[in-house]
Amino acid sequence: MEKIKPLDMKDIAIIDAFPVYRHRRIILNVGCGDGRIDYHLALAGYRVYATDIAKLYDYNWKSDDNLTFHISNIFDFASFPIQSAPIVICSQVLEHLKDYKSALANLIILAKVRLIITFPYRRSFRSPSHCNFWDDRPSEEFKDVHEFIELCEPHSVSISKIRTKSKDAGTDKYDYLTIMDKRQNLMNPERK
Repeated sequence: MEKIKPLDMKDIAIIDAFPVYRHRRIILNVGCGDGRIDYHLALAGYRVYATDIAKLYDYNWKSDDNLTFHISNIFDFASFPIQSAPIVICSQVLEHLKDYKSALANLIILAKVRLIITFPYRRSFRSPSHCNFWDDRPSEEFKDVHEFIELCEPHSVSISKIRTKSKDAGTDKYDYLTIMDKRQNLMNPERK
C-alpha cells in the first residue's frame, strides 16, 4: 500500500469539528483534492464519498468499501454520489468560486447534521485562482466573514481562525474554520 500523507493541522481541526454525539459515520467531502484526509477517515471506519471537479491526483486514489472518489460539480446535485450525508466537508473551495453563495446553499442542503468549511483568512495563502477574500473586519478588499452566520440561518454557526501548518505559527497565515450544525436550530427570536 502506498504511504498515506500525514494529516496537517487544518485536517485535525476539521476532524475535531465532527459531532461527538451519535451519528452515522458517513462523510461527503466536496473538493477533496489529493484525498489525504479521506484516506485517514476511511481507515478510522468512516464511509467517505470524496468528490472533486476533476480527478487531479491520479497517483493517490485507490477506492475500497469505505472510500470512493467521484467527479462532481458543487452546482449540480445530480453529479453527487449521495444526496445528503451526516457530515459534509468543504475545505479550500469557496475562495475559488465567484458564486460561492449558491455553492454554500447547496452544501447546506447536502449536510444532514454538520457542515465543516475552511477558507483562507484575508490573503494568507495566495493563489491566482482565489477570487474571494474574507476578514473579521470587512473592507473594500475583504468580505465580512460573519456573513456565513446569516447565509446559514436558521442553523447554528461557529467561526474560528486556525493554523494550517506548524510552520505558519508566528505569521499572519490562518484559515477560517466555519462549522454549521443543523441539530442546534435555535433561531434567535430577535433576528428576522
